[in-house]
Amino acid sequence: MEAGIALLLTGAGVDLSATVHAVELARRTTGILHALCKADRTGEKKRSAARERQEEFVSLATRLASQEGVKIHTHILERLTGEPLIRFLCAHRIFCLVLGASDRKEFERKTVWVNLLRKQLQASENWYLPDLWSVIMTPWDASTLERAVSKINSRT
Repeated sequence: MEAGIALLLTGAGVDLSATVHAVELARRTTGILHALCKADRTGEKKRSAARERQEEFVSLATRLASQEGVKIHTHILERLTGEPLIRFLCAHRIFCLVLGASDRKEFERKTVWVNLLRKQLQASENWYLPDLWSVIMTPWDASTLERAVSKINSRT
């Protein structure tokens, strides 16, 4: 299996910048992107709002990947943390993790989390890389969003 990039989708608005960045990064590297979503645990028949937003970002990633010649694979994990994520990263030869953070406090919290994840991967007998790369995206301002949408629309 070829090495690829993992995109963690939570359904938050910042997933937009993370999605666009992950597709572009995949285009510039291996051409393989794995979009990861957390399993919806609600016992209700209707989907949660976060789950619906995750599906919208998966759809966006799929469309962008198609335009850029990137292969995209969608996965639903029990949790986007701990052992399920570590097993996934090892099994799919993920060398870079892309995720979003909505503000400075969340960015700092996710930075600590990614560093812990790196240590857990290093301790795993199935990990093969010296280090996991990571990109933590923050929300775009209005002008950056406008440029991204314009660039995407020009390619369709």
